Amino acid sequence: MATSVPRPPAHAALVVRSLPSASAEEREKILEDVEYNVFAFPAGLLTCDFLSDSGTSAMTDVQWAALVRGDESYGRNWGYYCLLDAFRDIFERGTNRHNVMDKVLAGKTDVAFYQTKLLVSSKGGFVNGGRHQLEHPNFFILPQGRCAETLLFSTMSAMIAEGYGSHPEHGKPAAIISNGFFDTTGANAAVAGFNLQTFTQPGLTDPFPSALIGVKNNFKGNLDLAATRAYLEANPGKVSMILVTITNNWAAAQPVSMANIRGAASLAKFHSIPLFLDACRFAENAYFIQRYEDGYADKSIADIVQEMFSYAEGFTISLKKDGLANMGGVLCFRDQGLFAQRYEGIGMLLKERQILCYGNDSYGGMSGRDLMAASAGLYQVTDQAYLCHRITQVQSFAQKLQANGVAVLSPPGGHAVYLDMDQFFFGCNRKLEDFAAVGFTLELIKKYGIRAAEAGPFGWAYDLKPIEERSKIPNLVRFAVPRHVYSDEHIDYTVAAIRDLYERRHTVPNAVITRGKHMKLRHFSAGLKPVAVDQAINDSFLGEASRQLRHLSTATGQDAAAAEELTQALALVTGEWGKMAVPKQLDTTRWTSGVSNDGSAVEYSVSIDQGTGKAELRFLTEAQPLGNSWAHLVEAALRVNQDIRKSYPSIVSLERFDAIRDLFLPPSSPTEMKLAAWHSCAWSTSKGPQWKIYLDPCAAGKENATQTAREAFSRLGLDTGWRLIEGLLGPNDRVIYFSLDLASNTEEARVKVYIAHGGADATSRAVVAEVAQKHASICPDADAFEIQRFFAAMAGDEFGRDNSSNGRKSLISCFAFSGKTGERPVGTVHFPVDAYAADDAEVKRRVDGYLIDVGASVAARERYAMVLAAAQRRPLSDGRGMHAWVSLKQRAGGKMDNTLYLCPEMFGPRGAF
Repeated sequence: MATSVPRPPAHAALVVRSLPSASAEEREKILEDVEYNVFAFPAGLLTCDFLSDSGTSAMTDVQWAALVRGDESYGRNWGYYCLLDAFRDIFERGTNRHNVMDKVLAGKTDVAFYQTKLLVSSKGGFVNGGRHQLEHPNFFILPQGRCAETLLFSTMSAMIAEGYGSHPEHGKPAAIISNGFFDTTGANAAVAGFNLQTFTQPGLTDPFPSALIGVKNNFKGNLDLAATRAYLEANPGKVSMILVTITNNWAAAQPVSMANIRGAASLAKFHSIPLFLDACRFAENAYFIQRYEDGYADKSIADIVQEMFSYAEGFTISLKKDGLANMGGVLCFRDQGLFAQRYEGIGMLLKERQILCYGNDSYGGMSGRDLMAASAGLYQVTDQAYLCHRITQVQSFAQKLQANGVAVLSPPGGHAVYLDMDQFFFGCNRKLEDFAAVGFTLELIKKYGIRAAEAGPFGWAYDLKPIEERSKIPNLVRFAVPRHVYSDEHIDYTVAAIRDLYERRHTVPNAVITRGKHMKLRHFSAGLKPVAVDQAINDSFLGEASRQLRHLSTATGQDAAAAEELTQALALVTGEWGKMAVPKQLDTTRWTSGVSNDGSAVEYSVSIDQGTGKAELRFLTEAQPLGNSWAHLVEAALRVNQDIRKSYPSIVSLERFDAIRDLFLPPSSPTEMKLAAWHSCAWSTSKGPQWKIYLDPCAAGKENATQTAREAFSRLGLDTGWRLIEGLLGPNDRVIYFSLDLASNTEEARVKVYIAHGGADATSRAVVAEVAQKHASICPDADAFEIQRFFAAMAGDEFGRDNSSNGRKSLISCFAFSGKTGERPVGTVHFPVDAYAADDAEVKRRVDGYLIDVGASVAARERYAMVLAAAQRRPLSDGRGMHAWVSLKQRAGGKMDNTLYLCPEMFGPRGAF
């Protein structure tokens, strides 16, 4: 039976810690003191710390009870035995666990218990028992995971140099293949002399449908088996190990499927190469397999873990992650397996180095208390309820960010949420070497006391990598969620902080390295400094407009060829004036174009299909005249006409324009010069560029506008269509624009007339109802209800007040005729949203609400967000005017499109009403 009640909580908090209070100014000063390195910022001054999930978990009450039972004896404390048997239980026995730790915790051990449970000789697995662990050691306790990596790689390297490992070229760097080396793993392997080959499954940053989060997972953390196979075949005998990281911490905590682990094992076996696991988050990976991989839904976590590790020759693990402990690491390998055979005697050598560097093998640098806490943690971390809560919390964090318009790498992984910083800074002209993601983490600490880690160009040393390796580096910021520590209140606070920075992302600083650029693992210790971003436009009109157009092209899903074609079209129509530098303020001594809200002479529009989310991008521009006279305006417009015809002879015709030219471009100057002509270009996949010209019916006088439009329709053979329009015109309706497709295909070429419904506020119920009815009476696909719903949504709280217009803009109707549509037009209604909203943030709320209300697809809503991000150059709440108009067009079959008309704001936003 379905229920709206959420899952019950998996734990309760019994101990709390008060959080500090520090101002942004105080935190900024401390950031300066620590050279702006987030790792060096004092944790005690943070509100939320997402730097790492390693060792930061809140331990359970069972772990604390175990900790109290810690035995600090130097040799063979009982925590040693508990940890060894916990590893056998968790990684080898599946559901047939022995749980010997329970008696140790209860204090009910005796000689018989030691003899029959703790000292039993066993061999062949990951944890030899009794005397076999003395004779053939294969289990090594260490302070943490990176110590296990150091011990493993350094010892392997030394033995390879002595001829072990079946390498044909002794002394040559052997390779290790992985689905992803995390920073310390890769550094330890590289320092030991290994050649690192990272083969992550392609598609890590590919979009993932938000509706499928929690429903499906495509295991983006997988090893690329095809690339691995190809490398092995091309480099026979030169690979020492295949290392599979579960979950893949390098690849945004993405899980690895059982099928992929099995495939990696098969490849390794065929080439006689040991397969190891970096098992830091093995339990989380097992949960993903259970939840999303076919054939595992009915299997227990214990059985899934057992199968995962059955394919491996050995593994390293940090118990600070999926051990729920604050300290600890382990290296172990399968006794008598391939690894042990290739590196004969390695167990004793590892033990010698363990004792030399970390301590007696009974504790390996861990305290007896930590051994007990880690042993208990291994059982608790594989608990079904715990894992469900853990993964769901991270998933919810990601979904809340997405709901606030912040892009995350999706589907979310196990232990962390990763912000997609390419998308975060989309439209902001940030280069990877600007280290803007670092600037974001500094702002997050300064403003909100929240710490996260950049996991991209700075951390992975993008600037020092060869060109061919740079494309592999993701641009991410990691929010690693400590286990059992944060509530929804912490998550919601963090989401709100990230959203605020996203809204003003254009002002987030870049960062430069001031010290330690060439240091290994430089993100831990390097000095940095934030660099303010210059918000000024230091480009020509064409350069700046082309930049925005390219971003919009990306946002609408166009390919590079389409973007190039549109920018070339823009260069054609802007001509010489496009090469002029954008001034700091609008030059009012020159002709001021009415194309956009701020006089920029360029406007962008994007039409979005509510059902599919597919979009069409257009630009509208006005050729700038040499002087401010009517003759100069006409000359500039006609010159653009000819340039378009010459550049696109196969698809552009001026024949229909020439038939009506005298009506709209009379020799004498109009009383009020509004425009001579505007030109627009749209690009579609099927048709390529499509040109249109806009003309002013008032050029021969406002009183003659209707007559001018009537005559133009007549000359173009559309008398019947005009009679439909004229029958709708009321006393307050005015013909304000006339447009013509400059297409050689006259069957598809459209003629449009634009009617302003003046005399009343655009939010008037009466006017809205009247306009809707007019459309329904002559447009076969128009639905009066949908039109009224659209207008009401765009008007927001002002709808229905029926105030006088107060000089604000009127509603506009567009009626389009073509040979294809016959005598009945396709209607579009336009709402002047910039005149009825305090700022663009309010407009966005209205558009978002409308799209949800009408049941628009997720793809359509996401497309709108992307389009807005592409054109945005300031916080939406800082003013109005970026959204100029929003329109609704209804098509056959109930299909609806919304078009957004966007101002480039080269001269800033508009002020209050």
